[in-house]
Amino acid sequence: MKVELEIETKPKTNILERKGNSTTDIFNLDEVQAIKNAIQEHFLFIGMDRGNNIRSIRLLGIGSCSEINIDSKDIVRTALLTASEKVVLVHNHPSNSLQPTKQDLYITNYTNKILEIFNIQMVDHIIVTEKDFRSMGKYNEINRDFKNERISFVENIFLNEENQKLKEEIKNLKEKSVKNKQKYDR
Repeated sequence: MKVELEIETKPKTNILERKGNSTTDIFNLDEVQAIKNAIQEHFLFIGMDRGNNIRSIRLLGIGSCSEINIDSKDIVRTALLTASEKVVLVHNHPSNSLQPTKQDLYITNYTNKILEIFNIQMVDHIIVTEKDFRSMGKYNEINRDFKNERISFVENIFLNEENQKLKEEIKNLKEKSVKNKQKYDR
């Protein structure tokens, strides 16, 4: 019986030669420059490794002239599939406003909390316009303490799971301790 094995590898292009060390580095990427003048909102995912080497740049969606609907599942899935350790989100505002909308703030903060569960760091979410950009990270608009019912529910599931593991570990240690005590009491 022959087994098919699919192995995820690094991109063969020069993408790994590009770094995302700063907001300016990200803003100057060709892919970001390509969306800054667009008449519709475009949403980019930039995945990096621990050394800020860019592993992946993906267009996750195109919206209307005033909004884009992105599902955080798509961002998390892309981060996991590309083995990204760090993530930068970028989208344009055709209105040329650098102010994040309520929806921008929500998707940023909600997605950040989900990425944390998988030990993936959201470095920034950058809004670009024809002439400028705004780092939500620089303006402390990424709320590291963000909570809502859905996030609390997921965190409770993980806490319960960790609790169960710890209880099992304690039980196993007690059993080993009793066996060791019996062994030395003989």
